[in-house]
Amino acid sequence: MSVFDTISIAASGLTAQRLRMDVASSNIANADSTRTADGTPYQQESVIVAAARTTASSSALGVQAVAIVTPNQGSQRVFDPTNPDADAAGFVSHPDVNIAAQMADIMGAARSYSLNSTTFQAAKQEAMDAIELGRA
Repeated sequence: MSVFDTISIAASGLTAQRLRMDVASSNIANADSTRTADGTPYQQESVIVAAARTTASSSALGVQAVAIVTPNQGSQRVFDPTNPDADAAGFVSHPDVNIAAQMADIMGAARSYSLNSTTFQAAKQEAMDAIELGRA
């Protein structure tokens, strides 16, 4: 495995973890969204990450986000007849977003992002050191 394979593996991890953080942040931001453009409550999303080749010519396996899915979790019904989104019985459907779980996902993705960044920097430094050795 070359240093360039290491860099592309780390870069694929950076991209995937950034997407995980973005999706979890969106879930938190929309935790109280009772109506989307299609009139339904916001549905929590999750990222599916799988192993994938970093380039067509490389044998190195990195990661790639293969899908953003909406688990069918339903919604929480809260009695609030004054809310404009209330149904005829006075209930409002709120998204079933667990803020603590989303924060834990963000923290895990941030830690993974940090480790991939460290790997990327180490591989970059190794390449720079090799170039300096070649000049001497």
